[in-house]
Amino acid sequence: MKKIGLVIQGPLLSIGRTGDKMHESVEELKAQGGIVEYDCRDNIQKIVDEFGYLFEKIVVSTWDNEVKPSDSWHGVKLVSQPDPGGIKQTGHYKDNNKYRQFLSTLKGLKEFDGTGIEYAVKIRTDIHLDLKTLIDSFFLKTEGKESNVIGVTVTHSPTFLLHDLYFIARLDVLKDFCESILDFDRFEFISSVHREMLLKHAYGKYKKEIGVPDWAYFPTFPPGGICVSTRKIFDYMFKNVYLNLDPEIFRRTLWRNTYFPEEHISSLVNLKSKGRKYNLPALICIDWGRYFNFLLETSGRKITFRDKFKMKIGESGWLLWNFIRKTGRNLVGVIR
Repeated sequence: MKKIGLVIQGPLLSIGRTGDKMHESVEELKAQGGIVEYDCRDNIQKIVDEFGYLFEKIVVSTWDNEVKPSDSWHGVKLVSQPDPGGIKQTGHYKDNNKYRQFLSTLKGLKEFDGTGIEYAVKIRTDIHLDLKTLIDSFFLKTEGKESNVIGVTVTHSPTFLLHDLYFIARLDVLKDFCESILDFDRFEFISSVHREMLLKHAYGKYKKEIGVPDWAYFPTFPPGGICVSTRKIFDYMFKNVYLNLDPEIFRRTLWRNTYFPEEHISSLVNLKSKGRKYNLPALICIDWGRYFNFLLETSGRKITFRDKFKMKIGESGWLLWNFIRKTGRNLVGVIR
């Protein structure tokens, strides 16, 4: 019998798209009412009522400005902290909350210190899912395997994506995961949370095992083209660290009280749906500006004229490559 803790993390009033509007544009969302304000309080109570027996301790981790005096759930510890704010996104209806997520997840996980809890599950406040199947899937798939694995919603290696709806792992492993993502004063390796989680975790915990240059952790956009060194990072993490849980959990997950479209789930679960992306020279598919700024902030290494020249060549090469790709697709479409 494993001692397991549950962290339910996120806002108590969740504002955003519903699961069935997953791929709608911002304009379509606003026009069709696809942006909702979902009160998570009843959902939290439902999770506790249905699955509370599975856990040694349950923590709801949110922000000070979300909490009302009446907020409480039987058998649950509510913790909060000042809201650090999100990352501004141009042309989007709300901020990117990736660091909010891991700050409050880590705070919740620390509530398990000294309790004897060995494993932890992290979910969002605005999702409802089968936690019994999640736990069973993890322990069935990890039987006899290395103990540093993290059970995840899904990984999609063709697009280098790690989904973040829910996680399960040994408590210390999940804490290390969060701390890696928040390291370097939350310096952003890449804007996409689904790829930065993996890149920063790999850099913080597995850099020696992977054995590639530091610049390889700063790709521009892997689905559009990737160098061999960066591909090695993703391949190592998908093979050795992240474990796909039963896809039926994903299919039966409610997000803001709606299911995800089946085509969305199938496109991620079916690894044969898309081929691996192009291998490109590192010069044009690494975000050299981000990498050199990382060196400046973490080691004080100043950006040289040679660095700036490399940044310019890299940016121009990336733009040219994407122009060639787009033109090629258009030509294929005309021929067909």
